[in-house]
Amino acid sequence: MRQVKNTVCDFCLNGCHLGVSFDGYQYRIEYLTDTPPNNGRLCPRGNSANIVIDHPRRLSYPLLDGKEITWARAWETINNWRSQCGPDEIAVVYSRGLTDEELGLVRTFAQELGTQNLACGYLEPDNGFAYRLASVRRAQLNDLASAQVILLVGDVFNKSPVAVKPILEARYVDKNNRLVVIDSIRTKQSGFAHIFLMVNPGTEYLALAGIAGVLDKGLKIDVARCVQGCGVAEESLVDVAKLIANAERGVVGAGTGMGRVYNPVVFSLTAQLVALKANKPFVGFGEAMLPEGNISFRDLVSKITENRIKMIFWFGGLYPLSYPEVMPELSRVPFRVATSIFRFKWNLPGLLLPVPSEFEKESAGESLWEKVLRRRVAEPVSGSLLISEIVQRIVNKSLTGVRVKAEREFKVEELVEMIGTQGDCLASLAMTEKKGEDGYLLVGERRAIGLGEFFDSEDEVIINPIDAKKIGVQGGEMVIVKSRTAEQSFLVKISEVVRRGVVLIGVDAHKNRRLFAVEFDEPGGIAKIPPSRVEIWRS
Repeated sequence: MRQVKNTVCDFCLNGCHLGVSFDGYQYRIEYLTDTPPNNGRLCPRGNSANIVIDHPRRLSYPLLDGKEITWARAWETINNWRSQCGPDEIAVVYSRGLTDEELGLVRTFAQELGTQNLACGYLEPDNGFAYRLASVRRAQLNDLASAQVILLVGDVFNKSPVAVKPILEARYVDKNNRLVVIDSIRTKQSGFAHIFLMVNPGTEYLALAGIAGVLDKGLKIDVARCVQGCGVAEESLVDVAKLIANAERGVVGAGTGMGRVYNPVVFSLTAQLVALKANKPFVGFGEAMLPEGNISFRDLVSKITENRIKMIFWFGGLYPLSYPEVMPELSRVPFRVATSIFRFKWNLPGLLLPVPSEFEKESAGESLWEKVLRRRVAEPVSGSLLISEIVQRIVNKSLTGVRVKAEREFKVEELVEMIGTQGDCLASLAMTEKKGEDGYLLVGERRAIGLGEFFDSEDEVIINPIDAKKIGVQGGEMVIVKSRTAEQSFLVKISEVVRRGVVLIGVDAHKNRRLFAVEFDEPGGIAKIPPSRVEIWRS
């Protein structure tokens, strides 16, 4: 009989419980039907979580420029590189895949190296949910289940399958209950909505700001300007404002991803502003929330561009699958050390160190709904070392982690000022039929089953029928999509889920992520990976 070890899925912040068993040959996922919050239900990634444990491409030896070496050679290489760098020439970066304890150890590690160049390399837009608006209440699953009006911004169904059941139960339990969806893509979620506001890509925050301006005229938000930018009638924003404000019980929820928003912090905070002014709780559905470093990622890139960084340590589990970790600026750093749980088809310059996956170590943390304990359900892959072992071996001493909260609090006045300065969406981001005349706007979609390229190659681009006719391409044929950062071939799927002038691709695959550029908002310097202007032609 197989022994089942219970843990919490680590692919996102929903905190779904699952079991993992091992029969002597392979690991299997077991469904814990009596354990909330998911009661046995798992998304496609949760259903396939065991693939991470015994995947044939698990990294079990250090790699130097793509070639296997011993750990002794790895330590020798790191010491040699460090001897050629001063403290100010070394940078330490952390991304997702680390426990709270490991994040603290990495911070202490930077202190031991004597460098202030500690930066967060997790630039996914959902990290914007770490910014919290003062006084906004946190929503719980029972708030969703009992809500009379639910306002969802972005594709929450895709981001949080565990929330779908209470949302749909609330939607159908009473014919007077209402589900409102604001998105730039006509997703499956929008098909359940009583009101669907299809906004111009990246302008969800303008629709939200307009709703907040209707709810509280004292905010002095220019509602007409918001209407102009998001492309939705003012009457629709007024209707939504009345619905969410007049409901005795309601929830505002939001989800986003790469290539969907122009400023993730403003997106998060404007959704929270609507919740605050409607006196409703809020929940932001994301995969991870990481604290800020000593310097911003923008400042790190500036130092790299100025050749002031000679050595970089990058700690995470999925290097180089998160786009920022292979951004071209990194090629300017002579000495690169990174951690990963996988090896890849291409050779990476620098030193790559094998570490255990989240299923092979224990950690305590928080989900969207509760505190969670992730138990070790598998032995670490032979040859891998914990982050704690790596950093302590490099500095040759025991370290105690310094923990920092991920959440950062914002004031309403600060947000209103940011909304007023976000004029770029009005002038250049409104994607209407005219945009097809000077290129197309590429938006991204994080699919529930995606993880790197281990599940789905994501070779498909979705194009509006009018645009397909203009390009002269039919479904199943090939097109070339070219941005200022990359060029990629795709099979065409024709659908009206996107507006004219907008095209959609999956962004779990690294080859697709390359089409989007990392940008930085001024003056705040917030990292963003917005929709990308592209050219398209028939292959």
